[in-house]
Amino acid sequence: MVDSAYPQFFRPLTLKRRRLIAACIRAFYARLYGSHADYRSILGREDLRDLFVQTMQSATLPADPAGEDGEDGFTAGDLADDQKLASAIVRLLVADGWLETAEDRVRLVTAYRFTRAGKIFAQALTLADRPRERTRQRNMRSCKNALSAFIERRDVEDLLDAYEYADRVIADLSEDIELFYDLARKILLDAHVQGNWDGFIEFVERRFRDEFSPRLVYDNAERHRLDIGALIERLNELSAAEMQAIDDDLANHAAWAAQSAPDGAILRWMLDRIDEMVTAACRTKQPELFRAMESYVRRHVVLLSQSLFMGASGSGAALSALIRRLGEMPEREQGAWLERQGAALAPVSVALYDPAAVQPRKAGERNRAQAVSIVPEITQEERLRQFVRQAEERAFSLSHHDVVDYLLGSMRGTGALRLSELPVDDAIQALSLLRAVEAARDHEGLDVERLDAEPLDNAIMSGTDYAIRRRHIGHG
Repeated sequence: MVDSAYPQFFRPLTLKRRRLIAACIRAFYARLYGSHADYRSILGREDLRDLFVQTMQSATLPADPAGEDGEDGFTAGDLADDQKLASAIVRLLVADGWLETAEDRVRLVTAYRFTRAGKIFAQALTLADRPRERTRQRNMRSCKNALSAFIERRDVEDLLDAYEYADRVIADLSEDIELFYDLARKILLDAHVQGNWDGFIEFVERRFRDEFSPRLVYDNAERHRLDIGALIERLNELSAAEMQAIDDDLANHAAWAAQSAPDGAILRWMLDRIDEMVTAACRTKQPELFRAMESYVRRHVVLLSQSLFMGASGSGAALSALIRRLGEMPEREQGAWLERQGAALAPVSVALYDPAAVQPRKAGERNRAQAVSIVPEITQEERLRQFVRQAEERAFSLSHHDVVDYLLGSMRGTGALRLSELPVDDAIQALSLLRAVEAARDHEGLDVERLDAEPLDNAIMSGTDYAIRRRHIGHG
């Protein structure tokens, strides 16, 4: 598992400041794959150093590990301040095989990431720091099933399981992406072996067919994203009393969530984080996985085309034979031959024109071009049609503020109403009914409750009825 090129891989965890180094490793892993990761950004050297400095300043570790055994591993200059110590830790982790650098061709910067072995042990350090982490099937379907179980049983363990499943979706997709990039790099190293396609064929027929193909078709992020969103919506419709009871239960079972949730609304915070992670997997990591797969297959296609060309017969046989003979020449003789051919081709100048580009146009085409170039004059009828069209669009344009005002006016002092009580005598009332639930949820002074046992059926819609109340009245 650990590359033989890094025989001192475990050395950072044997030094006196090993607890600080382990904290930096966990912080970097959480930054790349944790629940608060920004999956669209990369970490350069300065970003990684700042992350380690922040970790050192916030970690509850002794400043002087004099009581710890092991060698120091750092010079006096490295210990001058936090910035220099963080830079020294980065160099140490790179030298011992925990981290590696990669060129970001889009932003033209050098990014840092874990090596394969470094990522595995960093994950182990992170999981060891979470006392309730358990091994489980980590995919989108498990997240959906856990949310469904929580709705039925109201067991907060199911909700915490759903959160952890969603947290692992990003890491699983990242591992798949790294796998394809590793395979793409490997085929370039094996490209000199002519006709070496056994590994590619075995991968396509076995692992891709059995593992990746079902994941992309039946169990991918997009397939279950809408189902998870619907379950989250149902949980957001719980009454204030039910949410408060769940928040109290979560505070007892997951203190880490209580510290991260704003204003003590643990349930809403956790549901929002699940939705964000699922959306990030679907819109960011899933397309990146497709691009990595496409890059891997495209490289094989290019190498296969080159292999077929080199073994071709007929019109291309002479050129392929010349390329093979040139490749078999000694380096000095090869360079001399190329210099002679370059000198012979230097005076040659070839300039070809596309016949379609110089073809004269017909008279009819010239006339049409002139007619199109004339700016048409806007007539009175056209102005009238535009005015009527804009008036029609504004007539049926309702903001959430307008809908909330309509709902508050319809309560008539009672402070509550049901959708089934709203009239639908005109278009404005119908649009207000269709947008009532969404507008009420976005308003701070209103609560929405789904009435599963009571249907709604009128002239424009049928479904489940909803109750909308002023927030200061409370819920039963």
